[in-house]
Amino acid sequence: MHSRRFLLLTVLLIAASSSVAFSKADTTASLFTLQVGSFPVPDLANRFILQLVKAGEHPLSATVELEGRGHWTRVFVGLFNTTDAARRYGATLVARGIIQEFLVRRADPIQALTRPRRVTDSDSPVARVISNSGLKSQATVEVEQTAFRASDDSRPPSRSHVGMPSAGNQAALSPRDLRDPLSTNLPVVQAAAFRLAPRLDTSLIPRPDPVSLAFRLVAGEALNSLGSGGARGGLWVSGDTAEGLERLRWIVGEENVELIKLDADGRVKLDKRLLAKAAGLREARVEDPLRAVDYISSNEGLLLLVEVTQGRYRYLLHMGRQAPTSGRSAETLGSINLDNNIDSRINPYRKNGRKLDSELPPQGFDSLIGLNPIARWFNLSTNCWVQSGQIVFHEIAEAYAKLELGLDYLDHGLRSGAHAIALEREQRLKSQRPGADIVMTAGSNRLLRTEAEIRLFYAEAAAGISQR
Repeated sequence: MHSRRFLLLTVLLIAASSSVAFSKADTTASLFTLQVGSFPVPDLANRFILQLVKAGEHPLSATVELEGRGHWTRVFVGLFNTTDAARRYGATLVARGIIQEFLVRRADPIQALTRPRRVTDSDSPVARVISNSGLKSQATVEVEQTAFRASDDSRPPSRSHVGMPSAGNQAALSPRDLRDPLSTNLPVVQAAAFRLAPRLDTSLIPRPDPVSLAFRLVAGEALNSLGSGGARGGLWVSGDTAEGLERLRWIVGEENVELIKLDADGRVKLDKRLLAKAAGLREARVEDPLRAVDYISSNEGLLLLVEVTQGRYRYLLHMGRQAPTSGRSAETLGSINLDNNIDSRINPYRKNGRKLDSELPPQGFDSLIGLNPIARWFNLSTNCWVQSGQIVFHEIAEAYAKLELGLDYLDHGLRSGAHAIALEREQRLKSQRPGADIVMTAGSNRLLRTEAEIRLFYAEAAAGISQR
């Protein structure tokens, strides 16, 4: 009898040692987590986290600073031993409609310590205990008792149900009796059927291509919505289309010049296939849309063109000395930027507070950006020429702020105006391209409207140098 007890104690010590070793190895192993969202505003992140909690998840969040984009709050779900397990669980959340997309990331040590729940491919340890058909050790009994106290039933099971059966009742104890105390109370046992979900072939679920989905994430609900006169939004180029196309390609940068194309009617198109290649999307992955968004957001010029070409408003970029308006053609000495919104510089001085027809964009458009293709801007603050593409970038950014953000041209109190927003975006573009020597439009600029004025400027500059 003593030898049998000694043998039983030895087995329990070995099992306990193995459990401790496994626990240590598990905590030091590489862990992975799912990034299920990233928000520029903390309130949006908090609302998303609340939705995840209501869905039964245990999310964590972390705030990071992205160069040129400010602070973003990232939301994470789950801890996983392998990337495959993380992807399967992420696909399950997508299929359930809890999230739309996710990224698999390596979990940092703080997440591993604070995360209250680890997600694995198999059921919980309690569920594995229930499936055993043999007798249980004392460690197994403690697991069952703890799980039972966590269930709705406040009364613990009898010792004969969870412990070593006695000789008197061993014959009467059936396998069903062993399962009853836990299987009727623990919700994890009922959720065991959910194990089939990660095995579904998620590639069969219809979904848009990653670049189209990235456009939707950037443009938001504005994508494919209707603008002026019930027509789709976008950006069109008229007049000297070759000059306009060249300036738009400068905006997106040398590495993206082939992305910009014009339809037969002058509408600006972005080549999705080339954009996917530039973003490094070489195979179908669930996280590809977020990778495409990261690539677009890292280029302020590309981001602006995605916003206006995929938005709900209709923009017309006209390159010429005469620009079409709602009333008549207007002379473009340097640039004009017209829309249908109220402008504090114009409306108060017009009859009935309304703009003239010559101060409105042509029919069918929400915004007119007219540029004199010959005109040049010389920045007096830096004594440098402003790039022609930079002028177009500023005017489009200003038009987008007036329409999509509903801003006036000028600042009002603490609220920035469209002009100030355009200058901020110029600064971000400049910081993203340190080797391009971009000259901003901030400060005073001398406008040279004709080729004669430009030649005279060079002559004056040369004369000034010779007199020194």
